[in-house]
Amino acid sequence: MTEKRSVNRRKGITAALVLALALGLLMAGCGGQTASPGGEGGADRNVVSGSSTPQTAQDAMAFLEGSLRPCEGGVEFTLPEGWPGEDWNIQICGRAAMGEDGMSVHLLEKENVEKAWKPGQTYQIECAEGYLELNMSAVLDSDDGLEPLSVDLLALALGQPQPEQPDAPEAQPVESQPESASEQDMTQRVSARFPAYQEGRNEFNGEYYDQAPFTASFLLPQGWSLTEPEESERVFDQGMNTQLLICDSAGNAVGRIGYGLIEPTEPGNEPEEGEYYKLVYSYLRTPSSCFWEDYRVVKKTAAGENAVATVYFGESEPGYATEERTAHGALAYDKELGVYVALRMEEDAPFTADQVETLAQSLTLAAVA
Repeated sequence: MTEKRSVNRRKGITAALVLALALGLLMAGCGGQTASPGGEGGADRNVVSGSSTPQTAQDAMAFLEGSLRPCEGGVEFTLPEGWPGEDWNIQICGRAAMGEDGMSVHLLEKENVEKAWKPGQTYQIECAEGYLELNMSAVLDSDDGLEPLSVDLLALALGQPQPEQPDAPEAQPVESQPESASEQDMTQRVSARFPAYQEGRNEFNGEYYDQAPFTASFLLPQGWSLTEPEESERVFDQGMNTQLLICDSAGNAVGRIGYGLIEPTEPGNEPEEGEYYKLVYSYLRTPSSCFWEDYRVVKKTAAGENAVATVYFGESEPGYATEERTAHGALAYDKELGVYVALRMEEDAPFTADQVETLAQSLTLAAVA
């Protein structure tokens, strides 16, 4: 895309948002999370976005831009008819005030991961108090030539102009380099079923293997996969039982995931607010040759929370000082299921801190029907 086209696109975005804001001030507010197409206010949205079905990807993106507007308590947007959910990649994320650093926020994540966006649907985003930032990035996966649409949703909700986007620097010719694993997008959702196998079972640990089946799904780079370890390595591990290997696109094992049971608490001995994870992950946090620390919550769920952590290795050979080594870890627990999962990357895995946070946020636990 040439520099002239980029400038014209930015002007188009600004003009569309100004028009959306002006119309938003004249229209009735909205509430909730989603609204069906048509009905009260549907005709007004067609005036903003155009009533005909967009024929090109550029027209579909323009329709989405034109539909963005403030509403009561937040913003809303409408997806054009004729463009199915699997075509869209719409990410709505930001940070909310929590502790010193805040907590990551991801909205309508299920719709995007499952490609469940509905043509003609109006989606409403509540810009609640406490958000430090909230941004939307949207693009059609079916057209690599289009620039993503980027919108500051908090600014839009408050009727403020969008921040100016800096001009892209002139591209310099470089040699083509193969994409490394740490640069790949986290777009492939995989699913692990636990208990994964029965090897390692004995007369003392049957409760782990009799656990009602559940799944743990999460995002990985394209081409990565899960596989069972060799039978000789399928041993009982109270902290990470029935482990599965995480393999990169070349088939190399770069991490592993396993599960544990949440120990019940006696009445009156419940942990204090914010300390429940210490009970959940007690076996992982016990100092040994491998233990988990630096726990940081990245997502709250109805029955638990997701977090990242640092895995510390303290093994040493006789006569040598212990050399501290670390690796990335991701965790999630569900009180209703009574289980947690722990995912640990290898020390030399080509995996960045941002990727492990994305993985941790995407962890979803569900009972097997």
